[in-house]
Parts: sequence; C-alpha cells; structure tokens
Amino acid sequence: MKAIQQIKYAKEPFDLEIVDIPKPTISSQDVLIKVVAAGLNPVDYKLMTGSIRAIFPFKTPFTAGNKFAGGIEEVGSDVVDFKVGDRVYGRMTLKEPGAFAEYVGIAASEIALIPDYLSFEEAAGIPLTALTAYQALDLLKVEAGKTIFISGGTGGFGAIAIPLAKARGLLVVTNGRAIHK
Repeated sequence: MKAIQQIKYAKEPFDLEIVDIPKPTISSQDVLIKVVAAGLNPVDYKLMTGSIRAIFPFKTPFTAGNKFAGGIEEVGSDVVDFKVGDRVYGRMTLKEPGAFAEYVGIAASEIALIPDYLSFEEAAGIPLTALTAYQALDLLKVEAGKTIFISGGTGGFGAIAIPLAKARGLLVVTNGRAIHK
C-alpha cells in the first residue's frame, strides 16, 4: 500500500516521500480502515520538523499523520460495535502516527462513527481538535453556569470548543473574524 513517510527530520522543506509499505494486519480488538481523508494539525508540523522529538522520539522513517476518516474493511473477532462498511473517524495513538496511508489498523476503542451530516473530509479534521477542546475544558475544571472566553470562535477549534462548552452549561464569549465569500 502507499503511505507518506517522514524520511528524516527537516525544518523545511519537509523530507516526505510516498512509499510502498505492507498493509497493516489487525488483532482481535482492531479494525482495518481504508483511509479516505486525513487531517493535518500543528502537531504534524512539529513532528515533521522534529521540534517535539523529546516528547515523541519517532525513529525515521515513519508514516506521518494523526487523524483520519474512512471506511471499515475488516473487523477483529472481538469487535462488536463496528462492522465492515461503517464510516468512521479517529486519531492515531500517541505512540504511532500513520494516518497518511491508504490503510490504518487501529483499536476499535480509538474510533467513532461519522455522523451522516459530515463528509469524510470534514470528519478527518475533527479528532485531534475535539480532543484538545475537551481536554482544555477538563483542565480548566469548568462549571455549569460560569462564563468562558474562547478565542477564535470562527476557526476550527472554536467550531468544536464552543458547542462542547455550551453542552457543559457554560456561557460562551468569543471573538473571530468575519467569513468572506
């Protein structure tokens, strides 16, 4: 299968290469997903430049990419919540990126069904951003009835953080840029 791999760390231009690697094999708790779309986040940039190697010391070459959306092609024998053909999205584990590939093998506990109203491309942008928003609200120990300011409400983070904050009973104040067409 084809994958985009980080050959070596480089500031810019990134040293990425399309290579042929074996298709993942899965365990009884895993699913095999044919990737339709993959998302790009600031953490991907930091991984490519090596600026966070102290935290994530990946040996090169490695398959890049943290978040993806696609269709399930195979389910492990212990997987009960998903079936072949399901549209799913998820985030690769912190130990191993790999979303920039034709297929990913991942634990079923790391994915979710894509809501019908989202395309694969839209869904691929959600996992890491949503996790960041969710963790931020937890770290802040937010309480229902309180007010929170979320900067950049018209951006990708705001689009996820605002509804999460509202769902927790917060009054949200935000700023953002007008969207021009």
